Amino acid sequence: MNTYRFFNYWLAGLASSLSILVLGLNWFVNPYGITNSPKIKGVNWYKPAIKDNIRLYKTVDVTRHNSKTILLGSSRIINGINPDSLVLKQYQPVYNLALTGGNIYEQRRYLEYAISNQPNLEMVILGIDLWTVADFYKGKHDFSEDRLNRKGLNLIDFLQINYSFNTLAKGKDTIFDNIHNQKRRSYINEKGLIVVNRQYLPDGIFEQWLPGQVNKEDYKISQIALDNLKLIKEICQENNIKLVAFITPPHASQVEAIHIAGFGDVIEQMKREIVKIMPVWDFYGYNSITTEPIDKVTNYWDSSHYSIEVGDLILNRILGYQKETVPADFGVMITPDNIESEIAKMRAKRESWRQQDTKTIEYLQNLVK
Repeated sequence: MNTYRFFNYWLAGLASSLSILVLGLNWFVNPYGITNSPKIKGVNWYKPAIKDNIRLYKTVDVTRHNSKTILLGSSRIINGINPDSLVLKQYQPVYNLALTGGNIYEQRRYLEYAISNQPNLEMVILGIDLWTVADFYKGKHDFSEDRLNRKGLNLIDFLQINYSFNTLAKGKDTIFDNIHNQKRRSYINEKGLIVVNRQYLPDGIFEQWLPGQVNKEDYKISQIALDNLKLIKEICQENNIKLVAFITPPHASQVEAIHIAGFGDVIEQMKREIVKIMPVWDFYGYNSITTEPIDKVTNYWDSSHYSIEVGDLILNRILGYQKETVPADFGVMITPDNIESEIAKMRAKRESWRQQDTKTIEYLQNLVK
């Protein structure tokens, strides 16, 4: 064997060995949570890369569950509605299929995907964030139509992800984080919920969204979003799936910020358009939960995202469980028959709150640029 041929064989062997090593390491560390490798505390149990690749992760993870109920929506659902809540005991197994920053088109596509993979699906709980009814947001970088047209990852997907040096770098970060970072703000659990550790949240996080809201320059209703909301209803009807929908409750300071920006009428029209499609439970506005003083807040992680405890109150209301535990003014079913009267009530409650909480009003007005 001449030297040139020997070198070629040696180089091919080295490349093959490195490829196998990269594949093996990526499979084991599993930074995106898409393989079935073991999760080991202090090594790869916590997977920070999932946060920015939640669509990839949930495309795979939902197929691991034979769910009867799925939770659908955006980050207020993925952070705030617990699939293991006692309220949902009779609806188990439950999976939280919500997507961080997920628009209504994405939610509709993941619903279709879940139905194709979950033959026993009986109920969908849909949390509607009003921002998703505004101008249509394009899908995130990890959204893939192709993946949603099949079950999980195919061989090409698997190899592209696990033969990647980018995945290897994410794996290194995963191991480092598991060893050195014990003060994690959040992690995703086995049923798709992002669990928030309040004690590790940074100071000032509650106000992080308010400057953007109070200085919002455009806010209008998206017909594409409404069309996809209607499709969600029709898909559930066609598949004999019970659909329970609600409008999520940001803190009153965030609601007021949008009013100060000049878009209070858009909020009202959004509700009118939604009830043309389906009746919904409405928690959005000014009530005993959302008007909690911002310097003593316990119901919210920030002005937009409510706590698990508030999520349980929402479930109690919409599913009729322990209704006596829910404040009387928190959550009302709105329909075409009562939408105008409920909008009038929201206006009155807003004026009452503005007179009572002048400190928050002053704070918001000082954010205006």
